[in-house]
Amino acid sequence: MKKLILTLTVVLGLTSCQNLQEDNNIQATFDANCETVRSSIDNFQNEVATYDEFSVDFVSAQTGYNPTGDSTSLDEMKENRTMWWAVYDAKLITDLRLLPGVNPETNEVDGSVRYYGQWEVTKTATDSTDAASVIIPIYASYDFDEEGKILYAQTYGDMTAAFESIK
Repeated sequence: MKKLILTLTVVLGLTSCQNLQEDNNIQATFDANCETVRSSIDNFQNEVATYDEFSVDFVSAQTGYNPTGDSTSLDEMKENRTMWWAVYDAKLITDLRLLPGVNPETNEVDGSVRYYGQWEVTKTATDSTDAASVIIPIYASYDFDEEGKILYAQTYGDMTAAFESIK
């Protein structure tokens, strides 16, 4: 009986250490991915076009933010952002609170990053129009490749109504 109790104690101890190490690895991955998202958001707000934080295989999902009906590649995103920045300015007006995502198949935390926030989008004034702003609540999620670069992004919000209001 003593041998059984000792064996169970050792097995449980080893399992516990392994789970703790896995949790530490996931937390470290999540922390690094959070820094990547912060950098991406800062670059977007400051209209910095380095795109270093994105994987070459990057895809942005079809969402209300991408009304064409197709996913967007990295090259398409670069082109779209340049045109967008020529007309609009964007500022995250809520504190950035990044949340861990989960693998949809296992429901386990997987290093992906999510956030909810409010963005103030301002249409730049022209010779014939005044500047106009709107606040858009956004939900965004990011998945990463093995190198910690953004591989897949989804952004949700009522973009159509928002942009119609500042036309």
